[in-house]
Amino acid sequence: MKFRNSHKEDRRQRGFTLVEMMIVVVIIATLLALGFVGLRTLKDKASAAVDANDMRSIGVTLASYVADHNDRLPTTMSGISPTYRKDAVSLSTVLAPYLGYENPEDGTFIPEFAAASWQKATKAEGAPSLLVHQFAYTGPGKWTGNPMRPDPYTTTFGYPGASGREPKTWSGVMSSMTSSASSLVLSEIDKEHPEFKVSKPSWLSLVPEGMAHGNYRLGLYWDGHVGKLDIDLNAM
Repeated sequence: MKFRNSHKEDRRQRGFTLVEMMIVVVIIATLLALGFVGLRTLKDKASAAVDANDMRSIGVTLASYVADHNDRLPTTMSGISPTYRKDAVSLSTVLAPYLGYENPEDGTFIPEFAAASWQKATKAEGAPSLLVHQFAYTGPGKWTGNPMRPDPYTTTFGYPGASGREPKTWSGVMSSMTSSASSLVLSEIDKEHPEFKVSKPSWLSLVPEGMAHGNYRLGLYWDGHVGKLDIDLNAM
C-alpha cells in the first residue's frame, strides 16, 4: 500500500511561512546594505582621488607660474576660493590661466580649487575651499605645537598688505625650509583645521563641518606630492 506524504504536500501547498519570509527579507536587506556601503566607499575613494589629482595640478601650475616669473612666487591671501575674482589676490586668480581658463569672467567656478566637501556643503559658496600655509618650519628651534605657526620659520608666499612680505623666490623658500617633503603648500579647509585655533575669519561659519574625507584631509607639499593629513595636520 502506498502512503501519501501529507506533510510534504501540505508544506508545498502553503508556501513560505512567516519566519521564512522574514529570513528572506533580512537577507535581502543585508545584501542591499552591503551594496550601499560598498558603493559609498567607492564613491568616497573616487572623490578623494579627484581632489588629490586637482591638488597635484595646482602644484604643477604653480611651478609653471614661477618659471614664467623669474623664480617669483605669487602673493596670495591664505583662504583660496574656487570662485574666480579678477581683482582678488589669490592663487586661484593667478593660476587660472595655467589651468586652461584663458580669460575667465568674474564668478567663474574653477573646480581644481574646490574640495569635494566644499562642493557638497550647502553654505560653502563665498567661502574658501583651500588654505595656503604661509609659514614653513626652518628649524632647529622651538616647536609651537601649531603647524600653521612654526618657530623658527620662513614665510612662503608674499602676503599682500603686510610690510616686509614682498613676493618670495621659489629657490629661496625651498632652501630655507627644513624639508620640502614635509612642508605644506596648502590643505583642505574644515572647521576643525588647526588654523582656526588662533584665527577666526568672517567666513568660518560657511566652512564645511568635519574633515573632507571622513578621518583625513588632503594636503599639497612643496615637493609636489599630495598626502593625507589627520586633524592636527600630521601626515598619515
